[in-house]
Amino acid sequence: MKRLNELFDIDNEMKIYSIHSDSRYVKPYSVFFCIEGLSVDGHRYVDDAIFQGAKVIVHTKDLPSYRKGIIYIRVNDALDELNRVSSIFYDHPSHKMKMIGVTGTSGKTVVASMVKMIMDRFCKSAYMGTISLEYDGIKEQCPYTTPETLYVQQKLADMVKHGIKVVAMEASSHGLALRRIDAVQFDISVLTNIGKEHLDFHGTMERYVASKQKLFEMLPPTGLAVLNHDDEHYETISKNCHSRVMTYGIEKESEIMAKNIELFLDHSEFDLSFKGNEYHVNCPVLAKFNVYNVLAVVGVLIGMGFDNSMIIDAVESIPQVEGRMEIIKHDQPFTVIVDYCQHTKNYHDLFEFVSQVSSGRIIAVMGAPGKRNLKRRKQIGKLANEYLDHVILTELDDRGENTVDICKDIQSEIKDITSVIVSRRSVAIEQAIDIACPGDVVLLLGKGHEKFISMEVGQSPYPGDKVVALRAIQRIYDTDSEDE
Repeated sequence: MKRLNELFDIDNEMKIYSIHSDSRYVKPYSVFFCIEGLSVDGHRYVDDAIFQGAKVIVHTKDLPSYRKGIIYIRVNDALDELNRVSSIFYDHPSHKMKMIGVTGTSGKTVVASMVKMIMDRFCKSAYMGTISLEYDGIKEQCPYTTPETLYVQQKLADMVKHGIKVVAMEASSHGLALRRIDAVQFDISVLTNIGKEHLDFHGTMERYVASKQKLFEMLPPTGLAVLNHDDEHYETISKNCHSRVMTYGIEKESEIMAKNIELFLDHSEFDLSFKGNEYHVNCPVLAKFNVYNVLAVVGVLIGMGFDNSMIIDAVESIPQVEGRMEIIKHDQPFTVIVDYCQHTKNYHDLFEFVSQVSSGRIIAVMGAPGKRNLKRRKQIGKLANEYLDHVILTELDDRGENTVDICKDIQSEIKDITSVIVSRRSVAIEQAIDIACPGDVVLLLGKGHEKFISMEVGQSPYPGDKVVALRAIQRIYDTDSEDE
């Protein structure tokens, strides 16, 4: 609870018990902010908010009527006020924890998750992002990779109550552009990479880069920006940083580097150099792109004050991240990898890696989302044709579009290898497991950690690629063991 004069420059001590930007959730003695969103204008729901019990309306436009007993506060920017007021209402929770923000086209989830899992060994920590919201035994699905302002502030405040010391948070370009985390005070910000994606939302590459840049402009002078020196947009980001910059990379000379990299199907080895020292490490991550992610994590750990031995121990014992180049381990004589794989470059990098380290066939279960980025279908079809041996095309968040039609779009570019269409994803995975031979690699792509299929309306429950694959493996190999 806060007094109204604590939230606004107004001579009124009314007790305010909650703040809202969605009229459906308004409670008595609350403030309602009229936010103009991409498709909904909060000014249309003022009467609903008042009916629900709102006593204060924050707006930017003239309203059709003004009611007695209601306080109206007109501002230039309601979203800016929502950010400011929400931080005050929840007692500035981000100021009370070490806040680590991670942005980039790919790798956000991996870096933020790794930081959280490493920090768990030393203190209570939290993760907020694509996979979930997770802290102190609480785990729930986030509404977005970077949720809206009030959700973020509410959850950060609850983390403070639970004694959380470190928060690793994904900062998506959408979340940054829509100003969802403007009121979060970050201590360390990380850039993984910037690729040519999400231009349907941002319009131009310049706007996309600018949205990422915001995370680093928000840092205080005492903060730390951990930047990928090899990324083509490094100079643009670094020149606008007001904080200390720490670089990592593989190609360009950087403060943190991986050299002499050797990639394997179950781990990576490389010489890790930082702070004037070099260490040969055996790291349980797959592919060069994950080596970059590990280097970003090292930058965070240095910024957190870890000593060298602690950093090396952390690097060599990093747990797998759910649905991100995750190896499914059982007794099968072949390798199964689950990966989220959202962008064309993700497919290219993954296929290239597996083709370099595998001596057997490469079998992939994959698809494409409905009503999204139609060009990607042919692009990933061409990549499959170039790198794979067998492809099973299947559903992937069809959103009302016909699964077979989507798969045929991909299949039109697969001319030199075997490809089949199996509409049900679980059946497609079972078929891939059935045909795999010793030494083969089975790739389950596109869903990662997700346990749903997006339909035209809502979502259909789905056990998840990992669960389906394990069941199929157990059905075959556990039975074989019993027969022996």
